[in-house]
Amino acid sequence: MSSSLPHVAIFPFMSKGHIIPLVHLAHLLHRRRLATLTFFTTPLNAPFFRDSLAGTDASIVELPFPENVPGLPPGVESTDHLPSMSLFLTFYNATKKLRPHFEQALASLPTPVRFLISDGFLGWTTESAGKLGIPRVASYGMGSHAMAINYYISREMPHLGLASDDQPFTVSGFPNLQLTLDDLSQISDDPHPEDELYKFTQEIQPTPDTCGIMANSFYELEPGYVDHWNGHIGPKAWCVGLLCLAQQRTHSNNRTELLQWLDSRLAMSRPVVYLAFGTQAVISELQLKEIAIGLERSGLDFVWVVRAKEVDLGEGFEERVADRGKVVRDWVDQLEILQHESIRVFVSHCGWNSVTEGISAGVPILAWPMMAEQRLNARFLVQDLGIGLRVRASDGTRQGLVKGEDLAKLVREYVDGEKGTEAAKKVKDLARVARMAMEEGGSSWCTLEQMIAGVSEKRTTELASRLA
Repeated sequence: MSSSLPHVAIFPFMSKGHIIPLVHLAHLLHRRRLATLTFFTTPLNAPFFRDSLAGTDASIVELPFPENVPGLPPGVESTDHLPSMSLFLTFYNATKKLRPHFEQALASLPTPVRFLISDGFLGWTTESAGKLGIPRVASYGMGSHAMAINYYISREMPHLGLASDDQPFTVSGFPNLQLTLDDLSQISDDPHPEDELYKFTQEIQPTPDTCGIMANSFYELEPGYVDHWNGHIGPKAWCVGLLCLAQQRTHSNNRTELLQWLDSRLAMSRPVVYLAFGTQAVISELQLKEIAIGLERSGLDFVWVVRAKEVDLGEGFEERVADRGKVVRDWVDQLEILQHESIRVFVSHCGWNSVTEGISAGVPILAWPMMAEQRLNARFLVQDLGIGLRVRASDGTRQGLVKGEDLAKLVREYVDGEKGTEAAKKVKDLARVARMAMEEGGSSWCTLEQMIAGVSEKRTTELASRLA
């Protein structure tokens, strides 16, 4: 690739959900000949990057992960390997110790860096890059809807002191938008400045020195929220997605056993429900058993990705549903499954990557949020887009149990009912628009070029002013 192309450094947070969209971006930049790339990561994450970036000319720089971090098991360099998400903040704080190694490595690269794209959880990289006159663009891995609402929630705290979880409230930026506590993560509950979660939420906010935010979204998906962010909040959000559509799939005759099973469902005109809740969510054994009860009662065919390998899903459950259900305990290619024509409904935790994959595949979503901004994502899918139904605890509380019989009713309603038919039509229309956005001349296609040119020009202008 030509050395005249801008050299872009990319530093993802050490979590698969944060890494994968930036890997997709790398392939897109390489294929469109828009930039040369250098990725920063740690030694135990490097093999994943080497495999995932095969076919690009991206370089990989390894930064030594801090050793002997109190509370953190040795050999853990990714949140995906944390024994418990209660250790997340310990891990997050440990990543700050990468700073001197990152600054030294960034300054030592043989080719000058035009700008840096780094994860929003690595907020300190703005100052690190700034020391070298390198502009930084942040990647948050969420949509503009969640970013904008979280911005006002963190500053105004309008939800504190409400009488009940379903009491509505508003934020100043969107006075006509009704929110409830059920739309928010519990991370918002304690605003005390000394609270570790509160510190985290403040540290990851984009600073005035941040040159923009790269959003894995497309303008047509959330135009009002993008315009509001860019017009009233900032820094500028560049919608360059959906990045999962940047994958170039090769068609192979060697189809996996799971895909062959889905082929058989399609041949028999049997719709399939796909359930997956990401890599971070912790689901109790009791709740897993209720999911099993719901799937069995629904009578529908299903694929259920269960991360806990040793968990008991109920005596004899897998044997009883063996002819119509697949319980998968290994990694799966989620987008490949969602794109299969047999898949009718996606039961999801509403992590933004899963949301974008569901939309890109044109599959309606049963929204079952569990952490972080997932509750806002669920609200967006259900109330703004009309492509989802919300799964709620059977006792009406934020963290309560979802009973199997209630899940069965929801799933059946979405497969056979009018709401499911309407949602399916809407999400298929969105999938078409998403593809158009990523095609030549589409909104995301053009925005990616504008982002690279605009931020690169800022670097060139600042260098010229320094030399003047």
